[in-house]
Amino acid sequence: MRKRQTSTGQGLTLILLVLLVLVLIFGLLFTVSVRVREAPIVREAFWLVDDQRVSTARLGEKVEAHVVIKATEEYSGPIMVRIRKDIALWPDSDYHISTIPVSLKGGEEKEIEITFTPDEASGGSLRGYFIEIEFRVARTTWVMENSYPPRLKVID
Repeated sequence: MRKRQTSTGQGLTLILLVLLVLVLIFGLLFTVSVRVREAPIVREAFWLVDDQRVSTARLGEKVEAHVVIKATEEYSGPIMVRIRKDIALWPDSDYHISTIPVSLKGGEEKEIEITFTPDEASGGSLRGYFIEIEFRVARTTWVMENSYPPRLKVID
Protein backbone atom coordinates (compact mmCIF):
# COMPACT_ATOMS: atom_id res chain seq x y z
CA MET A 1 0.00 0.00 0.00
CA ARG A 2 2.87 2.40 0.73
CA LYS A 3 4.34 1.77 -2.70
CA ARG A 4 1.08 2.88 -4.35
CA GLN A 5 0.90 6.11 -2.30
CA THR A 6 4.51 6.95 -3.19
CA SER A 7 3.87 6.40 -6.91
CA THR A 8 0.74 8.60 -6.77
CA GLY A 9 2.65 11.33 -4.89
CA GLN A 10 5.52 11.22 -7.39
CA GLY A 11 3.08 11.41 -10.32
CA LEU A 12 1.31 14.43 -8.80
CA THR A 13 4.65 16.15 -8.15
CA LEU A 14 5.75 15.49 -11.73
CA ILE A 15 2.49 16.92 -13.14
CA LEU A 16 2.80 20.05 -10.97
CA LEU A 17 6.43 20.49 -12.04
CA VAL A 18 5.50 20.20 -15.75
CA LEU A 19 2.68 22.74 -15.30
CA LEU A 20 5.02 25.16 -13.55
CA VAL A 21 7.57 24.88 -16.37
CA LEU A 22 4.84 25.48 -18.99
CA VAL A 23 3.59 28.57 -17.14
CA LEU A 24 7.14 29.97 -17.00
CA ILE A 25 7.74 29.30 -20.70
CA PHE A 26 4.47 30.99 -21.76
CA GLY A 27 5.18 33.89 -19.42
CA LEU A 28 8.59 34.47 -21.00
CA LEU A 29 7.22 34.18 -24.53
CA PHE A 30 4.46 36.68 -23.74
CA THR A 31 6.86 39.30 -22.32
CA VAL A 32 9.26 38.93 -25.27
CA SER A 33 6.57 39.12 -27.96
CA VAL A 34 4.73 42.05 -26.36
CA ARG A 35 7.76 44.36 -26.13
CA VAL A 36 6.64 47.59 -27.73
CA ARG A 37 9.18 49.73 -29.51
CA GLU A 38 9.34 53.43 -28.84
CA ALA A 39 7.67 55.45 -31.59
CA PRO A 40 9.70 57.90 -33.66
CA ILE A 41 9.28 61.57 -32.83
CA VAL A 42 7.31 63.80 -35.20
CA ARG A 43 9.74 66.68 -35.56
CA GLU A 44 7.68 68.73 -37.98
CA ALA A 45 4.42 68.63 -39.94
CA PHE A 46 3.48 71.24 -42.53
CA TRP A 47 1.61 71.93 -45.77
CA LEU A 48 3.04 73.00 -49.15
CA VAL A 49 1.29 74.47 -52.17
CA ASP A 50 3.52 75.23 -55.20
CA ASP A 51 6.61 74.65 -53.00
CA GLN A 52 5.47 77.33 -50.52
CA ARG A 53 4.56 76.64 -46.88
CA VAL A 54 0.93 77.49 -46.31
CA SER A 55 -1.82 77.30 -43.73
CA THR A 56 -4.56 78.06 -46.27
CA ALA A 57 -5.17 76.46 -49.66
CA ARG A 58 -7.76 76.95 -52.40
CA LEU A 59 -10.42 74.39 -53.17
CA GLY A 60 -9.15 72.01 -55.89
CA GLU A 61 -5.51 73.01 -55.40
CA LYS A 62 -2.89 70.25 -55.05
CA VAL A 63 -1.60 70.21 -51.45
CA GLU A 64 1.44 68.35 -50.13
CA ALA A 65 1.34 67.25 -46.51
CA HIS A 66 4.89 66.86 -45.16
CA VAL A 67 5.86 65.06 -41.97
CA VAL A 68 9.41 64.74 -40.69
CA ILE A 69 9.98 61.90 -38.23
CA LYS A 70 13.09 61.01 -36.24
CA ALA A 71 13.73 57.57 -34.77
CA THR A 72 14.90 57.51 -31.17
CA GLU A 73 15.76 53.82 -31.56
CA GLU A 74 15.52 51.32 -34.40
CA TYR A 75 12.03 51.39 -35.92
CA SER A 76 10.95 49.10 -38.72
CA GLY A 77 7.34 48.75 -39.76
CA PRO A 78 4.40 50.50 -41.37
CA ILE A 79 3.39 54.05 -40.59
CA MET A 80 -0.16 55.05 -41.49
CA VAL A 81 -0.57 58.70 -42.50
CA ARG A 82 -4.10 60.04 -42.51
CA ILE A 83 -5.32 63.35 -43.87
CA ARG A 84 -8.49 63.95 -41.89
CA LYS A 85 -11.36 66.39 -42.08
CA ASP A 86 -11.88 68.42 -38.89
CA ILE A 87 -15.65 68.50 -38.47
CA ALA A 88 -17.27 70.62 -35.76
CA LEU A 89 -19.58 68.83 -33.30
CA TRP A 90 -19.19 65.53 -35.18
CA PRO A 91 -16.52 62.82 -35.38
CA ASP A 92 -13.65 63.71 -37.72
CA SER A 93 -13.44 61.69 -40.93
CA ASP A 94 -10.60 60.22 -42.99
CA TYR A 95 -10.10 61.93 -46.34
CA HIS A 96 -6.88 60.31 -47.56
CA ILE A 97 -4.94 57.36 -46.07
CA SER A 98 -1.45 56.15 -46.99
CA THR A 99 0.56 53.36 -45.43
CA ILE A 100 4.31 53.81 -45.73
CA PRO A 101 6.86 51.12 -44.87
CA VAL A 102 9.67 52.62 -42.77
CA SER A 103 13.00 51.26 -41.61
CA LEU A 104 15.05 53.66 -39.49
CA LYS A 105 18.02 53.30 -37.19
CA GLY A 106 18.20 55.34 -34.00
CA GLY A 107 18.87 58.99 -34.83
CA GLU A 108 17.81 58.74 -38.49
CA GLU A 109 15.17 61.05 -39.96
CA LYS A 110 12.70 60.56 -42.77
CA GLU A 111 10.43 63.03 -44.52
CA ILE A 112 7.10 61.68 -45.66
CA GLU A 113 5.11 63.48 -48.36
CA ILE A 114 1.45 62.87 -49.14
CA THR A 115 -0.20 64.74 -52.02
CA PHE A 116 -3.95 65.30 -52.05
CA THR A 117 -6.56 67.71 -53.38
CA PRO A 118 -9.11 69.06 -50.88
CA ASP A 119 -12.67 68.46 -52.07
CA GLU A 120 -14.47 70.76 -49.65
CA ALA A 121 -13.90 74.33 -48.43
CA SER A 122 -13.71 75.24 -44.75
CA GLY A 123 -16.93 76.71 -43.42
CA GLY A 124 -20.13 75.41 -41.94
CA SER A 125 -19.31 72.21 -40.07
CA LEU A 126 -15.94 71.63 -41.82
CA ARG A 127 -13.20 73.55 -40.06
CA GLY A 128 -10.34 72.23 -42.19
CA TYR A 129 -7.86 69.38 -42.60
CA PHE A 130 -5.23 67.88 -40.32
CA ILE A 131 -2.60 65.14 -40.23
CA GLU A 132 -2.69 62.05 -38.03
CA ILE A 133 0.16 59.50 -37.89
CA GLU A 134 -0.22 55.96 -36.57
CA PHE A 135 2.99 54.15 -35.67
CA ARG A 136 1.72 50.59 -36.01
CA VAL A 137 4.67 48.76 -34.41
CA ALA A 138 4.79 51.09 -31.40
CA ARG A 139 1.00 51.19 -31.13
CA THR A 140 0.91 54.97 -30.77
CA THR A 141 -0.72 57.83 -32.65
CA TRP A 142 0.38 61.42 -33.20
CA VAL A 143 -2.21 64.08 -34.07
CA MET A 144 -1.52 67.57 -35.40
CA GLU A 145 -2.19 70.33 -32.88
CA ASN A 146 -5.85 71.40 -32.72
CA SER A 147 -5.49 74.98 -33.96
CA TYR A 148 -5.33 76.96 -37.24
CA PRO A 149 -2.47 77.00 -38.13
CA PRO A 150 -0.92 74.40 -38.16
CA ARG A 151 -4.13 72.78 -39.46
CA LEU A 152 -5.11 73.61 -43.03
CA LYS A 153 -8.01 75.89 -43.94
CA VAL A 154 -9.42 75.63 -47.44
CA ILE A 155 -11.10 78.56 -49.22
CA ASP A 156 -13.21 78.70 -52.41
